[in-house]
Amino acid sequence: MGSSSKNIEQAQECCYLEWMSLQSQRIPELKQLLAQRRSHGDEDNDNKLRELTGKIIGDFKNYAARRADLAHRCSSNYYAPTWNSPLENALIWMGGCRPSSFFRLVYALCGSQTEIRVTQFLRNIDGYESS
Repeated sequence: MGSSSKNIEQAQECCYLEWMSLQSQRIPELKQLLAQRRSHGDEDNDNKLRELTGKIIGDFKNYAARRADLAHRCSSNYYAPTWNSPLENALIWMGGCRPSSFFRLVYALCGSQTEIRVTQFLRNIDGYESS
């Protein structure tokens, strides 16, 4: 199991690095179009800017979808990726992306039945019969 989680971690890191590579390719182009817009202000440039913005948003959607798919196999890296710096992980937490937020969401979606099922599950683990 250790090697499969390591493989998933590597796949998640690779997914992140691919997305960052795409971002580093798009940023110079975005800066160039913004500079041209300031100097010229033509409609053709605005269309190119919209198209590039759409590509950047599409890149992020693809990244988020791939990351969500990988999170089904190993969710712990979803909350605090090992390839992030401590500052990046701190910013994720300060930004409100905490595991407790996800647990609250699941509880809200599942309703109060969750508490009853957790209690029954814990009783079964402890060897008590469920009533």
